[in-house]
Amino acid sequence: MSLKLPILVVTDLDGTLLNEHGRVSSRLQDMLGRANNAGVLFAAASARPLRLVKQVLGPVLPLFSALFASNGAQIVDTATCHVIHSELLDERQCVGIIAMLKNKYPQAGFGWEYREGFGCDQTFWDLRAHGGILRDPDPQRISSVPNAPVLELVMATPGYQADRYIDGCHELIGKDFTVTDSSGGVMEISNAHANKAHASQIWAKSLGAGLRNVIAFGDGLNDVPLLRAAGMGVAMANADDRIKAAADAIAPSNQQDGVGVFLADLLRDEGLSA
Repeated sequence: MSLKLPILVVTDLDGTLLNEHGRVSSRLQDMLGRANNAGVLFAAASARPLRLVKQVLGPVLPLFSALFASNGAQIVDTATCHVIHSELLDERQCVGIIAMLKNKYPQAGFGWEYREGFGCDQTFWDLRAHGGILRDPDPQRISSVPNAPVLELVMATPGYQADRYIDGCHELIGKDFTVTDSSGGVMEISNAHANKAHASQIWAKSLGAGLRNVIAFGDGLNDVPLLRAAGMGVAMANADDRIKAAADAIAPSNQQDGVGVFLADLLRDEGLSA
């Protein structure tokens, strides 16, 4: 295929760019640097909050032009740390959502990502102590409901399994919200416009481009809208069949540095040096 310039790459982190140790391998660091030198612009898109996105990108952070945190609810320019765009849930919305879901799932615990820091209720705090939840609640911010606007609301349950909750919760709280899962041990609830596809569109537009210029990589349910909307959607080999079905192509697994391998092959096929 003929790539559309500029070449914009939006990549998920966990299960996509990061290996099983939650790191960008030295080989992949080199591959990303070569692609960047060839003119590729990168954005990282994750359900992680901004502080944890920066933490895991580490030495490759300077290669990224933008960071989409909390599933795209916050878009940040990496060089200036300026927030380009944010989509918030206000406290009243959160109180209503929590009440509805708590009524249906009384064992559920809830957490919320403020613009700075993570708060939660006592049930969520206790569930996190058992492991398997990729959030970092502040013990000074334990309360029954959030007291300020939030980027994202999350729900955890004992033995949480996404397929048991997502459809039912979405039906319950309505179409004004996005309900998804990123394999972090929680169900994620955001403003309907807070998703990786919308964030990618905003970022691309800021560069004078569009989604047709975006090559997107992902492995989870929260990546599906972006994989479908991007000029090229690429699922990882380690993704399940539902994710692969939404993609245009399949990359090697995250353990095989699949994002870098796929880009290197693509750029070479297009006659661009990587």
